Amino acid sequence: MFRQVIGGLMLLLVLLIIGSLMLEQFPQLQPLFEEFKSHVVNLYNMSIVKYGMITTLFIIFGLFILFGSSRRG
Repeated sequence: MFRQVIGGLMLLLVLLIIGSLMLEQFPQLQPLFEEFKSHVVNLYNMSIVKYGMITTLFIIFGLFILFGSSRRG
């Protein structure tokens, strides 16, 4: 369990580093990234209004479990 949490944090760190390097190398992707970020924030805020904070966190946690446990054939 502890090993999986550390592995997930390391994966997140690698994704953040790769993302920042891509935005430095390709500055034309910045508006696309900002648009994506605004859509994600809007979806999160709508979910909080409709379902509440605890249920929204459970939904996000459930999505992480769903995508993290899916096996590719």
